[in-house]
Amino acid sequence: MSSRKHRLSMPAHRGFSVVELMIAMVLGLVLMGGVIQVFLSTKQAYNLNEEMAWIQENARFSVGFMAEDMRMAGYYGCASRATSVANVLDDPDSSWVTDFGKGLHGYDGDANSFPSAVFPRPVTASLPNSLPRTDVFTIHKADLDNSFQVTGHNPNSAVIDVQGNHNYPKGTILIVSDCHHSAVFQTTGNGTNKVNHNKGNSVAPGNCTKGLGLPVICSANGTGYTYKEDAFIMRAIGHAYYIDTASNGVPALFRESLNTGGSTTTAEEMVQGVENMQVQYGLDSNGDSIPDRYMDADDISDAQWESDVVTARITLLLRSLTELANDPQDFTYMGTTYTPTDNYVRRVFSTTVKLRNRGV
Repeated sequence: MSSRKHRLSMPAHRGFSVVELMIAMVLGLVLMGGVIQVFLSTKQAYNLNEEMAWIQENARFSVGFMAEDMRMAGYYGCASRATSVANVLDDPDSSWVTDFGKGLHGYDGDANSFPSAVFPRPVTASLPNSLPRTDVFTIHKADLDNSFQVTGHNPNSAVIDVQGNHNYPKGTILIVSDCHHSAVFQTTGNGTNKVNHNKGNSVAPGNCTKGLGLPVICSANGTGYTYKEDAFIMRAIGHAYYIDTASNGVPALFRESLNTGGSTTTAEEMVQGVENMQVQYGLDSNGDSIPDRYMDADDISDAQWESDVVTARITLLLRSLTELANDPQDFTYMGTTYTPTDNYVRRVFSTTVKLRNRGV
């Protein structure tokens, strides 16, 4: 009898009701949704921060690299003024590669005179047509790190002796300079302890004269000039900076460089994400080495390029690698606000560069 009472007094085991299970499931889903939302928001913020860091890093490199190169534009040794430089290359104005007379030269992307056969002008379909077309600028200078001291010069035989053995193959464009005069020419010989500057087409484009003096007279002897032991010979450098589309479809900053051993060039991709470049040039009109106004490249004359341009202001438009935003993001560029049709994030960076070999 006692065991029966014991069995009857035991509490009955019962599970969760359907209502309780439904409530628990709803609460679980709410909590899971919150966790997922936090995860997605965190991931989106991480991607945004990573892309912004990528944009800023690329902008710093682009601006810093071009500024360092541009500062030395027109450096042809101790005598760097345009009025003291003789460019004896044959037809130097026919190509930006051989146009050493300006040191720095630009092309306005919106101008009809833009050399579209030489440099690209990519257009982003998702950007308004009113956005200015990207500019191009070129730099010419001497490579002081690849120089040799002159030990003798025979202008009649067009031979310059140098100290040590150089590494200039035949056809290399060189610059010889003392503190009074500089000359740009193409070496026509293969010697390692001397360079030749004969007239002729044994190399391309060749020299129009063997005379290295001013004024440049394209004849057999031209205007003679003798360099002494205070002179140095340096390899000539030519760079062109422009925007093009990389192999993966992303806009990028490119640099085209003069090759050693001739007048050919090689293009290389520098930085991805650079979508547009605008360059304005500061002109000094009163000789105080301070720019009095900024102008577009198309408004500057040849004479002004050679003497009056003392600064350059570079403005870059960079975009993210992927479309991060949920909606098109407005951006202000060159004083105008634009609305794209894509969801890339864009930032604008600018710097002003003083040309060290101008206004001195």
